[in-house]
Amino acid sequence: MTTPSRTGPVPAVGARRITITDVARAAGVSIAVVSYALNGRPGVSDRTRRHVLRTAADLGWRPSAAARSLRSAPHSVSVQAVGPADAVRATAVALGLRSALQVGDEAPATDVVVDVAPDRDAAARDLEHAWTERRHAAFVVAGLTRDDPRARAAHRGGVPLVPLAPPRPELPGGGAAVWFAGDAEERAAQYLRELGHTRVALLARDAHADPAATLLDALAAPGTRDVHDAARTGPGAGLVVDRLDYRTVEDAAAGAARLLATDDHPTAVVADGDVALLAVLETARQRGLTVPWDLSVLVLEDSPTCRLVHPAATAVARPWAELGAAVGAVVRPLLGGGDALAVDDGEGRADAHDAVARLVIRGSTAPAPA
Repeated sequence: MTTPSRTGPVPAVGARRITITDVARAAGVSIAVVSYALNGRPGVSDRTRRHVLRTAADLGWRPSAAARSLRSAPHSVSVQAVGPADAVRATAVALGLRSALQVGDEAPATDVVVDVAPDRDAAARDLEHAWTERRHAAFVVAGLTRDDPRARAAHRGGVPLVPLAPPRPELPGGGAAVWFAGDAEERAAQYLRELGHTRVALLARDAHADPAATLLDALAAPGTRDVHDAARTGPGAGLVVDRLDYRTVEDAAAGAARLLATDDHPTAVVADGDVALLAVLETARQRGLTVPWDLSVLVLEDSPTCRLVHPAATAVARPWAELGAAVGAVVRPLLGGGDALAVDDGEGRADAHDAVARLVIRGSTAPAPA
């Protein structure tokens, strides 16, 4: 009999318990493929399944008691986040989700946990490993971008993913995506236009992430010129948009200084959160600019900081806990909790909810200086 070729060393018999990682290395396949094959799940060919099973048998692999216990334990939901800012939102979502899942006689026995990763690549690996080991029945992903490794990992592994992002064709789950109803970003863009601002800057960690991308799309209307994309130049005197990304606090401070360094600076700056907001306010103070009369400041994420600074910051408010309750409608069937809760936008779609984002106007915005 011919033994399939192996790409990794075979652990010595009796040296230690053989794991699915050992089987994957010996069989020359991924851990996810081994998990599918050993658990009889679809997603691998019959030939690959037989190869994995033979390899596991040759190595003496046996399922551990802990793994069996894990599979039989009450299902849980993971709310995943990237970085501290995402973690705050994810925690609010988790609290709302947990409350929603405890409602009714058929409420599933479940846990809701928040998993935080330092970056999106690490988060994608964590998601893939957690699904392979069947730690959770579903994954709620906050801060999903338009080209996100977590989306690719979910698509590749068949992961039950609920993105907290506007539904887009490229996202796993399609119509199962959950996002805020309303048009707060569009309203923010229109509000700046109504105030007469003709040059606006966006200071954000990631301009491709929602809601920064939504705001940029709203600003990029006819007559708007994005300085990073000359093809968007429209007829007439349009709105000029400066865009700066930052990664660290120091980056945010440097970006704010760069935006306000000359007399021809933007008359309005949109910050994506507390860090960018404080960087802009401090730079304006150092430059002798008065908010809001010399410079308007708008924030894409309301927070206690927005209300404590002077003047209080105009911001987009999003009730994340309410959004978490809406997530319950999507994940409830995955947890054995009966039918999905009724969630409809009036047009037969399950992607609009009662959690409504709104623009809260405070003292940091005013008409553009003459």
